Amino acid sequence: MQDRSDIIPMQDREVVLTGEDLTIDQVVAVSRQHSRVALSEEARERVRAARGIVDLITESELVYGLNTELGPLAHQPVPADRMAAFQLRTIVGHAVGYGPQFDTAAVRAMILSRANGMAKAGVGVRAETIDALIELLNRGVHPIVKAGGSIGQADLAEMSQIGLVLVGLGEAEYKGEVLPGDQALAAAGLEPIVLQVKEALGLISSNGVSVGYGSIVVSDAISVLDIFNLSAALSLEAFGGNLSIIHPAAARLKPHPGHTRTAACLRRLLKDSYLWQKGSARKLQDSLSFRCIPQVHGALDEACANLRQSMEIELNSSSDNPIVSIEDNLIVSVGNFDVTNIAIAFDNLRIALAHVIRIANERLHKHLWSDFSALPTGLAKPENPLTRLLPLARTCSSFTAEAHSLATPISLSYGSQLGEGVEDHGSMAPLSVKATARMIYLAWRVAALELMISASAIDMRGNPSLGKGTEVAYGIVHAHPSLDANVWKTELERVVETVSEGKLLYWVNEAVSPLELEVENHKVSQTRTKKGE
Repeated sequence: MQDRSDIIPMQDREVVLTGEDLTIDQVVAVSRQHSRVALSEEARERVRAARGIVDLITESELVYGLNTELGPLAHQPVPADRMAAFQLRTIVGHAVGYGPQFDTAAVRAMILSRANGMAKAGVGVRAETIDALIELLNRGVHPIVKAGGSIGQADLAEMSQIGLVLVGLGEAEYKGEVLPGDQALAAAGLEPIVLQVKEALGLISSNGVSVGYGSIVVSDAISVLDIFNLSAALSLEAFGGNLSIIHPAAARLKPHPGHTRTAACLRRLLKDSYLWQKGSARKLQDSLSFRCIPQVHGALDEACANLRQSMEIELNSSSDNPIVSIEDNLIVSVGNFDVTNIAIAFDNLRIALAHVIRIANERLHKHLWSDFSALPTGLAKPENPLTRLLPLARTCSSFTAEAHSLATPISLSYGSQLGEGVEDHGSMAPLSVKATARMIYLAWRVAALELMISASAIDMRGNPSLGKGTEVAYGIVHAHPSLDANVWKTELERVVETVSEGKLLYWVNEAVSPLELEVENHKVSQTRTKKGE
């Protein structure tokens, strides 16, 4: 489980960009809670030094993207008297997003990731350009950004739409109203900027979707893992399961970090549960969807931890081409815009999450199946057999099936040759992030259904003594079956909101002491907005 201190409003907490230490927690704070942002003085000095190199070298030699055209036209120089027009043409020409609009949190995360990448001082832009991005965040000017157009080798189409607003074009939302870019800036007391050498490319040569918005998705994935740990613990109590599966010896003899953390978390959640009493387990061994919870959830735990580590490295990297090296006093063409490792990590996370969703679905079915649960089929009330909950099993299976369809690796799907054969590889990271967000949307609903069905099964077992954490969860999600399907629909929506917005984890953590539940790698913000559309 995660530290819930982040649920305290963070509007007054300032995130200082250094280009070295931005965390996923801070991305979530800025994107969802609108924390203020500033550029550190040390970073500002490095940025100025890098800019000096750009100005010096541009005067003496041809450098890709500085004084040459882009892509397959890189051999064509850009005359000095056309440089300003070239910057504007670069922004306008790449702003070709055609898909659904990103929400405000996602756009803020994109802006923040680009500003911090620039603070690394490998881009060569002016400090004033970084300040302009930061002011969009601090004054609440949110460019309208539509998805689509990126193959994962820098999200050019999406980042260009942010660049449009900086120069007074495009559209932006300000205080709930969508305005032309120049009007939105004026309403916020800002002016358009005039881009100089390398700044157009510096603005758009960034994986804002994959890394910025992707950081929000990573945070959500870690929260989903915590919710599934909670729903699995409540399921064990609802089923009368065997707690030998979380005996410390199991993890000691198979010490995968995720397995160890999951088992420890379950022991905390189930502290003081009736299941610890000798003879309380109904079976010597339960079905694998119960027995292998630590191992399967542990795989997702490790996938989240690995992705988080890679993402925080990427957040504090220069993803540009070319890059400016202050130490070497040069500008060099590279492939730092490639995020294949991020795309693969998201693919891996979805596969792991699909396994977790599947066994949750299996546990839910076991509660409703009399041969396994020893409870009435469908948890039907004896006085009214029509109250059985079997239709919810079909709903859960539908969510699970869609989740499985999203688990197919996406990073291998690129097969085009763009830019006259120059762009013959694409990580497809944005599409991998999008698929992960959709799977998380489904995961919230599967976990909510497991919590609700488990609560109903516990009622039928005579309300035994529950664990410290599961008792809180039971009280919050407790559902009252009804003949009216709309009541169940309303209950499901209520529980989904409670789990997806971090409320349930907050209340459970308040009850389970200490707040830190031996999952040090998972301290990520959970205050969130609606997602998954």
